[in-house]
Amino acid sequence: MQTIISEENKNLVDLTTLEALLGSEARTKVFLVLFTNLGRIFYQRQVESATKLPLRAVQRELERLSQIGLIYQWKEGNRTWYQIDQNHPLVLILQSLVLKVCSSIDRVRTILNTNKSVRLSFFNQERNEVIVVTTNGDVFPESIEGIRLFILTTNEFVEKMEQKNPELINFLHGAVDLLGNREDFIWRIIENNKLKIPKGKYVL
Repeated sequence: MQTIISEENKNLVDLTTLEALLGSEARTKVFLVLFTNLGRIFYQRQVESATKLPLRAVQRELERLSQIGLIYQWKEGNRTWYQIDQNHPLVLILQSLVLKVCSSIDRVRTILNTNKSVRLSFFNQERNEVIVVTTNGDVFPESIEGIRLFILTTNEFVEKMEQKNPELINFLHGAVDLLGNREDFIWRIIENNKLKIPKGKYVL
């Protein structure tokens, strides 16, 4: 029996497709957060904020993933922490599936999250540009997924912030936080400049 795939549907793979495969909108959103932030340690409220789902729905999905061994969970005080088991045999398959259907900026975030030298990153959608702050000035492509990247070392970024560089400040006014590393000391410098940069969609 011959299977016929029309040209119209050949490349029609999107979030609706993933939702149909996973059987749940909530599960789809949780997967998008987890697999575009691979390697991150997180807690329930972070996933709730990133997905805009009710906490109960987040708890249910995380519990299911824990039961099948896809994520670790442990308690510290009254908070439960989670992390994907990157050695689980399904991790690479599931991440590949998620990356097929997520947005370009989600794929950029996934790449940046895997680079240990990246500290912070900001996306200005109007400009379609990303600023990446690194510890050592690692070299990145000029663009990824059609989005232009500008690389600054930590010292360069801090110096520009302290000088209130108008070009950088203007960029950040229209930007979102792409990685969510709010514990980094650089955030104190950003806050001292009265900048309120929201987290991007699906950012922990």
